[in-house]
Amino acid sequence: MTAPTAAFDIDAFGEFTPGRVQVRLRELPRPTTPELEACIEDAWQRAMTECPARGALLFNGELIRWIDHRVENGELHIDAGRTTYREFTGTNLYNRHRVAAFGRARFSNPIGTTATIISADGWLLYGRRSQRVAYHAGHVHTFGGALEAVDIRPDGTVDVFAALARELREELGLEPDEVTEAVCIGLIHDREVWQPELLFDTTVRLTREALLDRLDRDADGEHTAIESLPD
Repeated sequence: MTAPTAAFDIDAFGEFTPGRVQVRLRELPRPTTPELEACIEDAWQRAMTECPARGALLFNGELIRWIDHRVENGELHIDAGRTTYREFTGTNLYNRHRVAAFGRARFSNPIGTTATIISADGWLLYGRRSQRVAYHAGHVHTFGGALEAVDIRPDGTVDVFAALARELREELGLEPDEVTEAVCIGLIHDREVWQPELLFDTTVRLTREALLDRLDRDADGEHTAIESLPD
């Protein structure tokens, strides 16, 4: 019997509270090759045709990419750079099978931020992704998104907890005073698209039923349902 293959690798783990995840922007261009750039352009043109055809949203937003990370004295430090959704589409999404050929450092590698929501009455909550998202439509996933250029502060650092709060406000209408605790529990990357992702446990003051009512506030229609499990 063949042992199951892990779906993702754990790059860092711990209980990193606000102030203990340090992300600093380094103005280093993403290394690339002419061949890879041609692949990115081809993939983007394909996406621009395929996504609108099925009603999926597509926007070339500015994102923050993973360069390197380390854990020191109980803090998670991440060196980051700039990237775009176009680059993400042309590397991690459409050309993920070529990671060995191009090298992971040349991929877009935007840093995801996703939270398992823990309700006041003891439920773990996840979103059922709609057909309007460009990737993993119909799948159940944690709530969140990715670090974006808007999250970069004047000193070149990024508050990942503020970035997560922005995403949760957009997707669930959650206000900061409705969150009782948010803890980053680690950094992973899945073996399908190789995207790095910061994982959070986020406890809220609301019950499961109250959070179900929030789904209608998802203006972009990113989720069609909230799925839940007892904690």
